[in-house]
Amino acid sequence: MESTIKHIIINAEIPKGVTIGDLSRKYPETSFNITNGHWISEDERILYITAKNWKPEFFLFLKKHPALIKIDRIGNIIKIHIQSTFLKNFEQKEMTILYPTTLKNGEHIIEFLINMKQFESLKKGLSNIKVLKIADSYKTKANITERQEEILWKAYSFGFYKYPREITLTDLAILLKISKATLSQTLRTVENKAIKQFLEK
Repeated sequence: MESTIKHIIINAEIPKGVTIGDLSRKYPETSFNITNGHWISEDERILYITAKNWKPEFFLFLKKHPALIKIDRIGNIIKIHIQSTFLKNFEQKEMTILYPTTLKNGEHIIEFLINMKQFESLKKGLSNIKVLKIADSYKTKANITERQEEILWKAYSFGFYKYPREITLTDLAILLKISKATLSQTLRTVENKAIKQFLEK
């Protein structure tokens, strides 16, 4: 059915004028990660960007971009406020982007949950799109709360579980606006539940 939510991964070209696309084309050898993003108003979107080898010139390029509203740095994460008609049109109601996404030389690998009718509509607004995966969205999960899942997902998307870590526990707690102790306890609780579920299979 068209209304059934699917897990889809695509590789799509980002048009010129979009801040993240322009950054990746300016530095084509660098792979950037968009670790999270959300709208704070109808015309203003926040994106969190990182790269394995972040260089000062990346920050300077973003700072001068015409679509930029504001830029900050939190540890190894760059937080930008931008305006983008393309992103506003790209993101559809009830579509969930699964972060992190990867961007290199203007091409963006995006993983999301969306129904097929919306996906067909979305493809019309993208150029040079390659579908890498279409699958059922269902995944077996440990018995965790929505808040625990939200915290775990953000920890993962910001690179907390990468080696070496791309964000510290302290910086992650600041981003989530919770105490470091609460964050640590929540992550341990979720990890224990996930390990228990895995071992019991």
